Amino acid sequence: YVREHVVGWLRPSFADQLRRWPHVFEVNPAYVTLRAKPETPQGRTEAMAEVTRDLARDGVIRGWRDEMIAVSHHYAAPELLRLERAAARHFGVMSYAAHMNGLTRREGLVHAWISRRSPDKHVDPGKLDNLVGGRIAAGMSVDETLRKEAWEEAGIAPALLADVSCLGAVRVEYSVPEGLHREIMFVHDIWLPGDYRPVNQDGEVSEIRCMPVEEVLQAILAGDFTLDAGTVMIDGLLRLGAVLPEDRQYLDLLRLMKP
Repeated sequence: YVREHVVGWLRPSFADQLRRWPHVFEVNPAYVTLRAKPETPQGRTEAMAEVTRDLARDGVIRGWRDEMIAVSHHYAAPELLRLERAAARHFGVMSYAAHMNGLTRREGLVHAWISRRSPDKHVDPGKLDNLVGGRIAAGMSVDETLRKEAWEEAGIAPALLADVSCLGAVRVEYSVPEGLHREIMFVHDIWLPGDYRPVNQDGEVSEIRCMPVEEVLQAILAGDFTLDAGTVMIDGLLRLGAVLPEDRQYLDLLRLMKP
């Protein structure tokens, strides 16, 4: 809890570790309350920074990003605090991201541009992703994040994004070794010219390839995609009618969207 708001979910074993900071947390059998002083967003942020730095030093939190995410009880509500991104799963807080499916047509058939994550990534190395996706850092908007990630991950210039708008959002929530991954992803689609070739700029992608829809679906069902990107791809392909209800995999894909 932060004030009266439930903002995260903790494993009991992790909650027990927080007893090391009695000036920051009140640890009860069924819940943990943040009691940082001063009782302000800045005060909570500084207290959590102390805790997360110590946990990172002890090897509990890994993959430190030096990137803060905003924590609130509802998206776009006033910030309650900011938290290092690498600690989000440990504290089970809701994160937000902007994703974009890159689509094109070849010989009249829909294809998707698919990225493969670098083998050096801390989370899901080597897994497949949709073309663009990135966490929304504290202080940034959905649109700002999309434009930033579109350039860094695929070399897509702002001019190509002029007609791209948010089409909705999908939510994922699943257990991970660190704790609980909870994320809402704002989804976008972009139709790229047939001769366009995305080029990664930040080194976090090992390859980008153009795949027929059928191959994309098989890769999702085979578990080759990250859960987040796979959900965004399913949302896009179903929304675009690329998979019809008569397809034998239609209900399997819906089940992945709504387990």
